[in-house]
This record gives sequence, C-alpha cells and structure tokens, in this order.
Amino acid sequence: MGYSMAPRSSPTRQRHLSLCERNTFISPYVDQILYTQTPCLAIRRETVNAWERRAPLAPQHVKSLIEKGIKVLVQPFDNRAYSHEEYVKAGAIIREDLSEAQLVMSVKQVKIEDLLHNKTYAFFSHTIKGQAENMPMLDVILKRKIRLIDYERICDNDEKRLVMFGKWAGYAGFLDILHGLGKRLKILGHTNNPFEKISMAHNYFDSKEAIEALNECGKEILNGCLPNEHGPIIFVFTGTGNVSQGARELFKHLPHEYVEPEKLSEIVKHGSMNKIYGCVISRKHHLARKTDGLFDAEEFEKYPDRYESNFITKIAPYASVIINGLFWRANDPRIIKTIDSSKLSSKLIAICDISADPNGSIEFMTECTTIERPFVIYNPETNATTSRLTEPGILICSIDNMPAQMPREATEHFGNLLLPFVEDMLNAARETRYEKIKCGSEIKNSIITSNGKLTAKYEYIHELMINQLGRKQDSCLEEIDDYEENDFTLKSECGQQFSKSFDSASLLKIMSQKKTFTQHNRA
Repeated sequence: MGYSMAPRSSPTRQRHLSLCERNTFISPYVDQILYTQTPCLAIRRETVNAWERRAPLAPQHVKSLIEKGIKVLVQPFDNRAYSHEEYVKAGAIIREDLSEAQLVMSVKQVKIEDLLHNKTYAFFSHTIKGQAENMPMLDVILKRKIRLIDYERICDNDEKRLVMFGKWAGYAGFLDILHGLGKRLKILGHTNNPFEKISMAHNYFDSKEAIEALNECGKEILNGCLPNEHGPIIFVFTGTGNVSQGARELFKHLPHEYVEPEKLSEIVKHGSMNKIYGCVISRKHHLARKTDGLFDAEEFEKYPDRYESNFITKIAPYASVIINGLFWRANDPRIIKTIDSSKLSSKLIAICDISADPNGSIEFMTECTTIERPFVIYNPETNATTSRLTEPGILICSIDNMPAQMPREATEHFGNLLLPFVEDMLNAARETRYEKIKCGSEIKNSIITSNGKLTAKYEYIHELMINQLGRKQDSCLEEIDDYEENDFTLKSECGQQFSKSFDSASLLKIMSQKKTFTQHNRA
C-alpha cells in the first residue's frame, strides 16, 4: 500500500489503512495523523518557457496516488505532453483553481504573480547558487510565506541527487549537437556528411525514432563518409553522472570505440575514419593538486581551490566535439578558462554544454542558447560570440532545458523517481514550523524556505545574492537603502528589488560591506 519505507518498529504500521477508506493522510515516517482532510496535490501549468511540455508526474503516477486516496488536480495546459484526457482517465480533476491543494507541483519556476500565499510548492527553483535572475521570485516566496521544495536538493545522505531529468538532458543534448555538427560541417564545405541526417531532439516522436536515425547515420560512417580533412572524429564526454550516461546511451548506436585519455594523441594520428571515438573524462583525468600534481577525491570535495584543471592542454587539443556534463561549483577549477580559449585546437568543431552554467566550467559560455535558437559560434581569437553560423570559430549549444525536447519519456522517467517521495512532500506541506516537520531527511533537507525564512541549510543564499549584486556593473548597482533593522531593500537600475529579513548583526555586516562591493565593482 505504498508504506514499505516505514521502519518495521513504527507504530504507524498498525494504522496503515488504505487512504481510500479514510480522509486522513499518514506519512510513513510519522507516528501521528497529519491531515484531517483529504490530501490534495496539484500539477500546475508550465509558464516559464514556451517549449516546456514536461510535467512532474505522468498519468500512471497520478493513478497510483489516487488509489491511495490522494486527490490530484491538474491545471489546464494544452502544451503538456500528456493530454487532459489521459490525466482524467487516471482519476485526476482538471481545474484552473488550485487553492484546494496543499502541495502545488511543477517542473520549472512559477511566475511571481501566480504564487499563492501560504502554500507548499515543489519545482526546480534555480536559486541554490544565488542565481540573480531568480532572486525576485525567491523574495516573493519569502514574503508570501511559501514553503519551497526544490527537486534538485532531494538527495541521499551522501548528497547524491535522487530525482532528476539528467539522462534525458544527455539524450537531447547528444542529438542536438549531432544536428549542429552536421550543419557546421556543411558550412565548412562537407555537404552530405553523415550527421546531416540527425535532427534536433524535439523533431523525434520518441527516443526509438531518434535511434532509428542514428542507425542510418551509422551506416554512412561505416561506409567512410566522414570528412577526411578533420581527421578521426573524437567525442569527449566530461563527467560520469546521469547527463554523461544519457549522452553515451545514444552514442553507442553509432559505430564507435572508447579510448583512454592517454591514447588520444595516437588516435588523432592513426585513428579510423569508419567509426567515431569516445573518451570519458572524470575528475581524476584532468584535476591535479597545485603542489604535487596528484588527485585526492576526498580532499577535492573539501578544498577545490587546492586543485587546477589541465583539461585545456591534456584533453582539449584532441577533441572534435566536447559534451560537457560536469556538475560545477563556484570554487571548482574550470575546464576551459576564457583566457586560455585561444589555445584551443582548430580540430575542435563543437561544444555541447549540457550543464548550461553561464561563466561556469566553460567560462566563455556566458549565455544559454534556446531550443528555437540552439547554436552560436564562439571565436577564441576575438573572444566574441555570434549567431551567424558561417563565422569562424567553435559551434556552441548550451540549452538549459534540454529534456523539454523529449517531454513524454522525460516526464515518465522523472515521475518514477519522484513518486516515492510525494506522500512525504504532502506531509511537509502541513502548516507547521519547519523544525516540527516530521518526514524523511530527503524531503526535509530539500526545503529551501519555510514560514517566511530561508531554512538553516540555505541561509547562505543571502550572502550569494549580495555577492551577485556586488559583481554587477555600476549601471546595475545602486545603494542599499530603505532599510529597517529586520527588513531592507536592495534596488538596482536593472529594476530588480529584493527584500530580506536579517538579524541586526547580519544587517550591520552587509551595510559595512556596501562600500567594498561598490569599489570592487568599479575596479
């Protein structure tokens, strides 16, 4: 009945009646009834991006929840990959008004004007790195006392993410960059190259259809249709997580051979033109301690600033295509710095930055591309980016919502991972102080805001937000003003406004740093 996660000794086990038989909801982690009304969640429409067709739960997941006595509302949305009829057949109610729901779920962020007071929301908020573009939304979430659950922070005790679209980002990214590679090679004079047969991911009904296209592309590669001028085509996959694994699941459908990094120079000289090559780069392959050149994974996690990356000299010179799936933190070494980009070999044709972190592990990727405009050209010699694909340079694809191109399969995959946590998310949606929430650590630690404040685990976001403002140019920086002891406002000429609650000590610290931030910005 969905309570297999309950401890065997839990007294709740004797009370585990079907939720269809009673109008209460009992979390498997809790020894008390949390709801005296039917638990209700809502799937809201996606409004951030016109291409977004995913949902957090597919109809089969909704059916499973309804069978447990959980009411599910689905907000009308014609662009959703699954139809209204499919959700209704599963037992959901199609309704515009979501106010009945204790938990409101979506995939991407919610527009400020649509955020309901005193609700619990679950979505990818893109706030945990202090992303400036989402600070106004976070500000409103705090003001409206919304409890925010971020899927990105549903992790196990080792901080391994448990709920993600990563595999499908890898799928879509691989297809997109093959399409871009075909376009770029054609512009360079290689018409009818094998990769021209590959379309953007969203043009395929599903992954099976995409794999059929890859098989056709593979036949041409086997027949020697790769352009000789660029030598053996080498795909470098950075990272070993879900994104990289997803990309490699499609890569395997092309005639290929994997090689270790130390063999790359040999492959460039003597590799076959009847297949493509793959090289998977993990941290040990490109990170080295500054003092002795060695790598210690445990030390790197704690002290990333002690390390530097030699990717630009050891790996990049041999790559034809880089597929970047690295998880990058602000203090981690970059695999390619802008200052080093002029060292990139002319062999490098394209980069697919699926990580999509502007100014991140690939520093010169300063802005994400979009599904409607997926490619730009970066010229390392001039450090300039253009949308004209005929210009000299490297083709870049950095779409930040890759899985949206394969929405049905991505939704099914994501929902399978999310479903075991939904009942606990409903538990966390009850109106109580954060400290009193009784649910699994996976969900409790994913709560970013509660009762008008950032939770203790995420209080650091305040400082990140201030630092983000400090790095803005003078045109986007005014003074910190209009403050009281427990509330002040940050304003900028960019039109952003942030109100935050601080204790007096924090407020004094920030005010004392105002001059420093301004001077730093003008330096």
